[in-house]
Amino acid sequence: MLLHARTLGFAGLLVALGCTEDVTSGTGGAGGAGGAGGAPSASGLPCDVQEILEQRCQSCHSASPKFGAPMPLVTRADLLAAPVANSAATVGEATVARVSDTASPMPPPPSLPLDAAELAVLENYVAAGMPASDENCGGEGGAGGAGGGVTVNCVPDISLKPATPFEMPADEADLYLCFGVEAPSDIARHITAIAPKIDNEKILHHILFLQSPEPVIANGEPCNFVNLDWKLVYAWGPGTPALELPQEAGFPLGPNDPGHYVIQIHYNNVQGLVGETDASGIDLCTTTELRPNDADVVAFGGTQFAPLPPNATTETTCSLDVPATVEPFFPVTIFQSWPHMHQLGRKFESVIEKSDGSVVTLADVPNYDFEYQITYPNDNIKLEVGDTVRTTCTWENTTSETANFGEDTADEMCFNFVSYYPRVTASQWHWLLPSASADCQ
Repeated sequence: MLLHARTLGFAGLLVALGCTEDVTSGTGGAGGAGGAGGAPSASGLPCDVQEILEQRCQSCHSASPKFGAPMPLVTRADLLAAPVANSAATVGEATVARVSDTASPMPPPPSLPLDAAELAVLENYVAAGMPASDENCGGEGGAGGAGGGVTVNCVPDISLKPATPFEMPADEADLYLCFGVEAPSDIARHITAIAPKIDNEKILHHILFLQSPEPVIANGEPCNFVNLDWKLVYAWGPGTPALELPQEAGFPLGPNDPGHYVIQIHYNNVQGLVGETDASGIDLCTTTELRPNDADVVAFGGTQFAPLPPNATTETTCSLDVPATVEPFFPVTIFQSWPHMHQLGRKFESVIEKSDGSVVTLADVPNYDFEYQITYPNDNIKLEVGDTVRTTCTWENTTSETANFGEDTADEMCFNFVSYYPRVTASQWHWLLPSASADCQ
C-alpha cells in the first residue's frame, strides 16, 4: 500500500480529487513518599532531594516500581543500593548519570529533562556521599509526576484485550508483542473515547492501538515494528491521558468500517520478576447516535529522506504544502499528534506554517525517546488550503552502519500521525500519502 501511495504521489491525487459519571480505567500513580503531619521525613533524604524524586521520578520509581522501572527512588537506602544492570557503584550515581544523559533521557517524554537547579541538587547530594538527613519535610508527599492512572469521562462499553493473559519470562528484559482483537461491527457506531485498561503496572511499559484493513491472527507474537498497513489510532505510556474525541467527531466502527485492531504492548522486566502475568488492553466508549463527522488518521513527515550516515547526527525537515486542489475536503481539524521515529531518534518537531505567516505547533519533543512513545493532544487545530506542514526529525546514529527508512527498529522513520476530522473519503486517498509525497531536505 505504501508503494501505491509513492507511485500516485500527492500531486496526482490532488488532480484526481479536483475532478469531482467519571470512570477510571486502570490504576492511579503511587504519588510521593513524603512525610505527613509535619513529622521528620522517613526517607532519610534532604527535603530538596526528596521533592525532586517525588515530583520527577516516583510515578514509575515508586516503593514498588512500575512500568518497567528497575528500582525504587524513594529513600536514602534506595540511592545507596547497587544498581541493576549498571556499572555505577550506587543507584544515586546511576541516577545522576541518567538524568544528565541527553541521548537516553530521564524522566522520559512527555516530561521535560531536569532543569539546571534540579540537576545541581542531585549532583551535589550524590557527590557529598548522600549523607543521612533528619529534616522535617512535612506535607503529604509529592504529586508523583506523570503516573499511570487514566481517567475517561464516559463508561466504556467495549473492552478489547488478549484472549489469554500473557506471562512475562523472568529472563527477558524487553518484549514487544502483538495481539489481534476484533471490535463488534454489526451496527454503525462512533468511537468517542479510548483509554488503556491497565492490568499489571510492574511489567507494562506502553501500549499502541492500531487499526488493520484485515483481521490479524496474533496472540502474543513478537512484533518490534510498526506495520505500515496498520494505522495508529492511540498510543499510551505513563503520563498519557485517555483520548476523548471532540463532540463533533468519532472514529467510525460498523459494517463499512470493520473493527480489525492490533494491540501492541511493550513489556519490560528489568527486575527479573518471576510469574508476572498481564491482561492489559484497550477500553472504548462508543455511541450509536452518530456524530456529525467521521474522524481519521493521516501521516505527515516523510518516507524519502536521505540515508543516515554512521557516527553522525542528522536533521531532516519534510515539508508538504496544502494546495487548492484539495479544497473539497479541507479545512480539517487536528485533535491529536503521535510523533514516531525509531531507536536513533533524538528530537522531533511538527508545525503548521499558516498562510498568514503564523506558526502552530502540533508536537515538540526535545528529548524524544523510542522507549516512550505517546500521543500529544492538539486543541482542535485547523489545517487549511495554503498551509504548509513541516516535520523535523533529528537522529543520532551512533552505530557503524547507515540507517535507511524502513519498518524494523533497525531502520528509521520520520512520521507525525495526526488524528483529524472530517475524514477524507476519496477513493485514491491513503493515510500515508502526504508523508510519501513530502519534500525532505
